[in-house]
Amino acid sequence: MNDKHIRDLTAFGTANLEAVTASGKIWAAGVTDLTNQVAGSARSGFEDSVATFRALTAVKSVKEAMDIQGSYGKAAFANAVAVSKSLTEASIKLTEQALAPLTARLAVAVESLAKAA
Repeated sequence: MNDKHIRDLTAFGTANLEAVTASGKIWAAGVTDLTNQVAGSARSGFEDSVATFRALTAVKSVKEAMDIQGSYGKAAFANAVAVSKSLTEASIKLTEQALAPLTARLAVAVESLAKAA
């Protein structure tokens, strides 16, 4: 191997390491955001549960209690579906963003191999 090949391989390896580092930073920041979303959703769900419990302690009839519980159940289900959809979309977007630096490096590797062949 001559010096140019060694420099090229070193530069290639350095760029790969930078891509892995960038990908890791994107992933870590995204996971933090997802965790914050989950925590916010849990906090909101807890607050809704407490509010429903308080409303149930003040009811004057079984029908009123059933209505409050039914409304809470419907709202909780709708919220769970919405949060699930949001988290799924955010997870897919995060995965795409985190893989972008690695995908770019793979394209460079394929191009380099094609030139060498």
